[in-house]
Amino acid sequence: MQFFRRALVSLSHSFRAQVFALITSAAIVVATILAIGLPLIEDRALKEVEHEINQVFALQKEAINGLFDKYRLLTGIVAREPDVAFLFTAQNVGIGQIRTQQLLNKLAGLSGAANIQLADPDGKVFAQFQSEQFAPPTIAEELQQAAMEGRLGRTTLRSSDDQIAYAFSSRVQRLGETLGTVTVYVDLQTLGTAWALINEPVFVTKTDGSLVVGNQLAGVLQPDMIQTYPEELTQFPLYRGSGRPIPYLARSVYLPLYDWHLNVLERFDPVANARNQFQVIVILAGVVLGGVLFLLIQRWHIIRLRYEQEREVARELERRVVARTQELKREYDERIQAEEALRQAQLDLTQSAKLASIGQMSAALSHEYNQPIAAIRAYADNARAFLARDRSEKADENLERITKMTDRMAQLSKTLKSFARKPGTKLRDVEIGPLMQEAITLVDPHAKAKKVELDFTLPLENIKVEGGSLRLSQVLVNLLSNAIDAAANTEKNMVFLGVDYSEKEVVLRVEDSGAGVSEEDRRSIFDPFVSQKDVSEGLGLGLSIAYNIVHDFGGDIDVGASTLGGAAFYVNLPRHKAETTKE
Repeated sequence: MQFFRRALVSLSHSFRAQVFALITSAAIVVATILAIGLPLIEDRALKEVEHEINQVFALQKEAINGLFDKYRLLTGIVAREPDVAFLFTAQNVGIGQIRTQQLLNKLAGLSGAANIQLADPDGKVFAQFQSEQFAPPTIAEELQQAAMEGRLGRTTLRSSDDQIAYAFSSRVQRLGETLGTVTVYVDLQTLGTAWALINEPVFVTKTDGSLVVGNQLAGVLQPDMIQTYPEELTQFPLYRGSGRPIPYLARSVYLPLYDWHLNVLERFDPVANARNQFQVIVILAGVVLGGVLFLLIQRWHIIRLRYEQEREVARELERRVVARTQELKREYDERIQAEEALRQAQLDLTQSAKLASIGQMSAALSHEYNQPIAAIRAYADNARAFLARDRSEKADENLERITKMTDRMAQLSKTLKSFARKPGTKLRDVEIGPLMQEAITLVDPHAKAKKVELDFTLPLENIKVEGGSLRLSQVLVNLLSNAIDAAANTEKNMVFLGVDYSEKEVVLRVEDSGAGVSEEDRRSIFDPFVSQKDVSEGLGLGLSIAYNIVHDFGGDIDVGASTLGGAAFYVNLPRHKAETTKE
């Protein structure tokens, strides 16, 4: 086990050993693929060749049957023809001989038969189409015997001049009396002519292996190649001249109707080509794969050398990274602390801005409290006087007025106390209508002090947004206070608070009749310490705080022109959905 580990370590570090292992492995893989794949490829190619031979068999069997069926039917038709029977009875009469010759000429001309012979019951021919080819003086014994027995006679015949034909015979009767036989001869050379377009040898042999007929390529074969081949596909060498033998594939099929064997020869080239192509492809693939692997091994060694060089650099870099990470962690902790301090400072600044708003409204609030107190003092004196005069009804009226005055002062005090309280950080459902009323209550004394008409329109529905009621109230109070300051001492002296809403958002509008905001100032009006008032009237933080509060709630705030002639501030807030979780 230890030996193999050492060998693997040595192999992983030795470039030459890896190349040698690569060549050896590639050779083994190529040899294995060839050993397994070549038989499969040859078998597949042999099946394709056999399929082609089967197609040739199917076509040629149909061609042979089609050719012979015509003459088989012709023999029976001629034997049953009344005129032919008449010719047998009038064969010795001169007019009968003439009519016989005319009829045979007509039948042979229409059918293409090589010869048609008429013979008496003894097989002696007394009339025929022609006497030069396939014209024996007597009918072959097997043909004559089959015809006289009422069967269709058929056989293969070879003439003295080595011409071969296929003959059909049938008996001729009249009124139940056998008069003789009709024999039709088919020149088998027509089959050889029909096979002339076939590119490989095709021929027919008898059971003894002798040649019956074949195409031109079969005619140039050596005599020992003309034989009846097995019905299984067989490979054998074909010798042509003095050259090298050509490998061929051969197969035969038996035709029982004619007692023939149809033989087809096919070149072995498709199988050899498929085998050679497979060998070339496998070897080339092995070479290409080996080359790719060689390049990969070479590249791996280069990378390994670089890795060894860079690993030392990486260690140094790792030490630096650890040190830098610790430094960044300290910076991160410091940043978290700074952000927390900033967040607390923002909350304190927001609270300070609220208290500053209350301080700015203190004069108006003082007047708002002093006026009811003076009225309460007057109504109390009047009530004492009416009681002294026993006029209790008038005294009750003054006491009722005192009660209303105190309720108004209590409501103003409650609202002011709620506004001054520090806001929480959790979001909850905030109803817009009460929020607007609370803001109006807080700034109404300031508006009266500035002699500004404060108009508003409350929503008709129960509209809610998600946020904090105190911080949203601060936004409205800030915007309304700024609008009152801007509208003071103008022609209209008017501020308007309205609300628009849709299914997705709620828009609060604060408009004034002041001088408005220029296009240049609109770009920076929400920045900290930017103000259009005098230095003694504010620090310029109100709109910046309002901007941050609205964005914390997922909304937006924008400024534009008002129909009253001044500025219009739009607070866009997402409308609360019924499925939103309440806190």
